[in-house]
Amino acid sequence: MLAAIATRTPLVTTNYGKAIADLAPAAEKAGVSIMTECGLDPGIDLVLYARAARQFDTIASIDSYCGGIPEPKAMARPLCYKVSWNFDMVLVSQNRDSVMIEDGERVAVPAGQQHDNRFIHEIEVTGLGRLEAFPNGDALHYVEMLAAAMGLQRSGRYTLRWPGWSAFWAPLKELGFLSEDKVPGTSASPREFLGRLLGPQLQYSADEKDLCVMRNVFSGIEAGRRKTVTSELVIERDLASGLFGMSLGVGYPASIVAQMLARGEIAKPGLLNPLLHVPEGRFFGELAKRGIRVTETVDWD
Repeated sequence: MLAAIATRTPLVTTNYGKAIADLAPAAEKAGVSIMTECGLDPGIDLVLYARAARQFDTIASIDSYCGGIPEPKAMARPLCYKVSWNFDMVLVSQNRDSVMIEDGERVAVPAGQQHDNRFIHEIEVTGLGRLEAFPNGDALHYVEMLAAAMGLQRSGRYTLRWPGWSAFWAPLKELGFLSEDKVPGTSASPREFLGRLLGPQLQYSADEKDLCVMRNVFSGIEAGRRKTVTSELVIERDLASGLFGMSLGVGYPASIVAQMLARGEIAKPGLLNPLLHVPEGRFFGELAKRGIRVTETVDWD
């Protein structure tokens, strides 16, 4: 990041914008564009936020779901999960606080309660069945970027897994198995130990697919009528190349936006965000060329 600013080289990163917010003044001064949060989630979902906002006068609720799961035949019990990205980071993400919006108010879900809270629920996905959703992200952070969402009544960002994930992890978390503190007399924390123990047991074989499932549900008012817009996508592993669906879902958005920066289609300096600065029409057109297609349904009340 610092090298990009020093050399005035446009950059795309999947890192959270809040984590590098202190670099914004230097990037603006250098006149360099740094696109943050440009992967799958966050990334594709944020461009969908921007597209949805243009379809409403006011938005009342946003429910955002995304997760990487094994196809049914590849499920490894009891977790029903396999590793399609850095398993250590999967465990780290389970120590992340979440922020929800309920009845127009900010509601904090501490990391310790991530797998034991009233917001955990299931959704039905066509072709897959029921998936478990649990809070994992700061919904308020993105809502604040949407003018149409001022006065939003409900919002949550959820990770998707096969059912049983939270029931598995809740007692382990309570017992300290996801603690970052070093175990006395060792050089590893319980979380690091779990990563080394479980990671090798949760690998995909060459003929098994991972699935990236995303759903975003927006409800609000347009022209005095209530409506709901639901966008969905599923990305699966390409067995011919071996590339995981997760790799495609993260890599393609970054590549597409990097090319936009290189061509000067995005030129605003500073730390940028897909929700505000990526042209959605061209972006989704390029994703479609690469086999990633978002389906959208609109329901009116």
